[in-house]
Amino acid sequence: MILSETEEMLVIIFGAFMFMAIISNTIKDYRRMTREAKKEVAQREKDEAYVKQLKEVIDLKAEKLQKQIKEKSEEKKN
Repeated sequence: MILSETEEMLVIIFGAFMFMAIISNTIKDYRRMTREAKKEVAQREKDEAYVKQLKEVIDLKAEKLQKQIKEKSEEKKN
């Protein structure tokens, strides 16, 4: 089956359109995935900072508690 000139042009235009649509979707997906990855990294960093802060507070309170226990045990010895 031989296509006429008009049909050939339509096939070429349709093929170019499909190619551009695929490329466009690929770029959109890449941008979306990059955005999501950046959000995940930011959330992980935020969580790590929060955990680090909590650890510092717990360590500080543990030190105070150890001092109080030590003081009480020294008072009982005297």
